[in-house]
Amino acid sequence: MTGTLLNAGDEIEVVVTFAKPFGLFVESDSGVRGLVRGGGAVTGATVRVRVIEFDAAESRFSAKLAD
Repeated sequence: MTGTLLNAGDEIEVVVTFAKPFGLFVESDSGVRGLVRGGGAVTGATVRVRVIEFDAAESRFSAKLAD
């Protein structure tokens, strides 16, 4: 998964790997993991999100569901 950079504002499709009451743990098709605050999707669902912040050192991102 080297070379994958995300920027704030990017919209990407991700798969929900784990759903909790506070948010969704997700993974992009390139293997980058992230947390989506809120949301009502179930494990295995594909959702479109807008990246809020990307941490290149940790290779993870935070996002919200895209409008």
